[in-house]
Amino acid sequence: MANSSALVLMTLFVATTAIVFFIIGALGPTSTAVTSHEMAMCVLPDPLDRIREGSLDLIDEDNCNAFGSGDVSRSKQHLQAYPMKNIMFYTQIPSKLSRHVMSRWFQFLITDLGMQFSSGEYAEKVTKFNANKLRFEIAMGYRDDHSGPWHHLTQGNVSRTLSCRPNTWGIYSCDHFPLFELGSCHYKHYLVNIVFPSLPLGDIVDDFRGLAPLSGVIIYEVHQTVGFTKLWLTIKAALFPVVLIMLCWLMNRLSSQTKPLALTEKSLVVMGISLTVYNAPVELLSLYIDAPWLLVLNDFRQGVLVASLFSFWIILVGEHKRAPQEEKDHTGHIGNYWKEMGVVSLSCIFFFVYEFCERGIQVAFPFYSLWGSAGSRTIAVSYFLAEFCYYIMQ
Repeated sequence: MANSSALVLMTLFVATTAIVFFIIGALGPTSTAVTSHEMAMCVLPDPLDRIREGSLDLIDEDNCNAFGSGDVSRSKQHLQAYPMKNIMFYTQIPSKLSRHVMSRWFQFLITDLGMQFSSGEYAEKVTKFNANKLRFEIAMGYRDDHSGPWHHLTQGNVSRTLSCRPNTWGIYSCDHFPLFELGSCHYKHYLVNIVFPSLPLGDIVDDFRGLAPLSGVIIYEVHQTVGFTKLWLTIKAALFPVVLIMLCWLMNRLSSQTKPLALTEKSLVVMGISLTVYNAPVELLSLYIDAPWLLVLNDFRQGVLVASLFSFWIILVGEHKRAPQEEKDHTGHIGNYWKEMGVVSLSCIFFFVYEFCERGIQVAFPFYSLWGSAGSRTIAVSYFLAEFCYYIMQ
């Protein structure tokens, strides 16, 4: 009777806790915020050299006489005489006019780039001739005050694939494509400089040279909100010692038994350890140090937790499905579940390789994207389809 009462109380406690967290999630702050930044322009004699050398001054509105404020159609008459390779597109995140600053509580900084073309003929010919490959040079800088010098962060040569369609205003708006991803938002201001050596078909068709077909270049920036991060880290910091104490109690209870541990008990300990590691609020480190590897670490911890959870349920169901005589003769080895554990292991390996090829590379080169080109997208989709087919066959 006492065991039944304890089980009922534990069930009520878990259900109440889950309901409370669901309410907090529903009524709490939004998890992410999105802002758009129209890129302004600057005519320079050596924009490509500035990006490639990484040592020259980065360009912002204070050191360049910009033509227009992001809507390049206002500046076409002034800029038609200049080739694309002499035009620097730039923007500051956050906008200098807003007087806002980025915060380390944002945790990450993800951006997409949007290209808009006013010429329907241009977009149609880009599709017709399969000339949708866009190449550009990009450089980034940072600073922690409103008016100080910019410090060089990184630069690179980037290639993306355009996919455009007309909207209701007759402007051909292309699908946003990934620009860069920073695993931590360590500085208060960021500056982006982009140079397009040429637009697709710009070197072939005279009518499409320079800025003629271009209508706008916009950066869409995504970050985690301060309110959500504070709430999330507070909950993790409060629950971490609770989970750790429960894990220690479980391990002490199991170690006091005279009989060897059953396979279910071993898998429960592994799941408890992975849950404790996942609940550790290591994200607090980003408030003090630049930690671009945190996104990779968090995804890895989550993958280990999911793998241990699947393994625990496979072993728990398998052990309880056995008849009493089978259970008596059963040795309780993990090898008895090699097919099921093989599926889980292979799935984890697939996702780990994908994670390493995406965010792992972005730690060193934030402009890399596995989805940035048609070929990479095909490889990624084929990767997941192969994993799914293997799972179905098993």
